[in-house]
Amino acid sequence: MLQARFVSPVPFLLAVLLVVIAWPARAEGGTATRHALWRDCLARNFRIQVALTARDLAADAAFHACRAPEAAYLAALTGSPLLDDEDVARARPLLAGRIRAWLISNPG
Repeated sequence: MLQARFVSPVPFLLAVLLVVIAWPARAEGGTATRHALWRDCLARNFRIQVALTARDLAADAAFHACRAPEAAYLAALTGSPLLDDEDVARARPLLAGRIRAWLISNPG
């Protein structure tokens, strides 16, 4: 006789959370705008810094320079009925990693 296996809903919920964060253009207008402002700030600062230093260090400097737009974007995400403060806090490193990889891999 087969035993029932417990399947955790955590991976599924994490995947849903990542999908919500990965496509901010589908979010409310304010959230999408804040995401675009944060991403533009990162790209602009990265372009300036990459002329002066290595790509990794330039990405770190861009993240440091764009803390305010990042905070505004994360606050807008927290205002979503689908996410709470804890969800956003858990997703922040994943989102930052994704954006950092985009910066470093983007040739121009």
